[in-house]
Amino acid sequence: MKPKLFLPIFTLISILSALSCNQEIDDPVFDYNLKSAKVIETNNNFGLELLKTVFKAEEKPNIMISPASVSIALGMTYNGAETTTRDAFEQVLNYQGLSREEVNEITRELIGVLLSNTNGNLLEIANSIWNNKGFPVKQEFIDLNSNYFGARVSELDFSKASALSTINEWVSYKTHGKIDEIIEHINPSTMMILINAIYFNCLWDEEFDPKDTRSTSFYNENGSKFGQVDMMKLKRSFKAAYSHNFRAVELPYKNKKFSMFLFLPDEGTTVNELVQELDGETWKVWMESFTEVGYTVELPRFEFEFDRSLKEDLKAMGLNVAFSGEADFSGISEKELLISEVIHKTYIKVNEEGTEAAAVTAVTMDGSAGGPGIVLRFDRPFLFAITENSSKSILFMGKVSQPIY
Repeated sequence: MKPKLFLPIFTLISILSALSCNQEIDDPVFDYNLKSAKVIETNNNFGLELLKTVFKAEEKPNIMISPASVSIALGMTYNGAETTTRDAFEQVLNYQGLSREEVNEITRELIGVLLSNTNGNLLEIANSIWNNKGFPVKQEFIDLNSNYFGARVSELDFSKASALSTINEWVSYKTHGKIDEIIEHINPSTMMILINAIYFNCLWDEEFDPKDTRSTSFYNENGSKFGQVDMMKLKRSFKAAYSHNFRAVELPYKNKKFSMFLFLPDEGTTVNELVQELDGETWKVWMESFTEVGYTVELPRFEFEFDRSLKEDLKAMGLNVAFSGEADFSGISEKELLISEVIHKTYIKVNEEGTEAAAVTAVTMDGSAGGPGIVLRFDRPFLFAITENSSKSILFMGKVSQPIY
């Protein structure tokens, strides 16, 4: 057997890019069928499992991932996976029982739902493929990503310094400057970079009055004081939920196309313990338990960035073969490929007006050879999720332990 050579060949990047809300629109409707519902459910299941895996390993106080971003990035990679590597993708992404064409069709439908009702809910999803001159990429792989993800194909000379700035400038533009760099350098053997992006910027359905914002104490999970934070306050009728170990509230954005769900663990329960209970069925039960109730919600302003390598997390979830010399990405090229790294970057800012968020996923591939009057004060670490309400898709999810703004 000939020895295998390991050379950087291919980089796949996912960024999610542009939502803003300011006008009234009709309620969006997602046309469910059994197969499309299965893909939505499996995407959320994958995101929840990934969140659990990240929470087990991550020590940073503030964490946020974008299940939608990572699913799209891996979905594009999946289009080139074959044999046992394809099987691993289908197992990790929960695509068993669906053909590749069905997954792509439903993904395109879901992207269409996110893009729907853009009058007041602007969503720009940008995809591109950047080729280095001379690297042989199968036309079918390009066609799949062009047809189903709307990817634009461009050619760059990666040996020139301008190639790096061109790609990062595109990233910065598509995320409105919130993620201004995803690639620090282009390896001499890198042959392709695929980019997909979401930027989220939405106003609350009912904004917090800045005059009601007060400096108040925020506490750590062990009861010690973290420090003073800017605590916003809003009294109205909310959809809320209770469980044996948390209280939760839904904060809708304009037109109610998107919502932020906030989960406050009971004292003696940590956010990590709450997350470890999560799976698709539990999430569904949580979502179905929200009912209308009078509340005063007190929520700190917060803003943070998060980045993490997802390589070990995805390997632990069952995608190990895609990172090994046994990887089969022959659907991309006749050259042997393996995934060498998966980098995820996110950004979020929450204030009285609304929420701004962005996410980037970079997959680098190498050659292988309460009731009325109740106050719900989020004054200790809490869990949050931002969803699209028609499809029930989870766009962003994370925890806040240090709400610095």
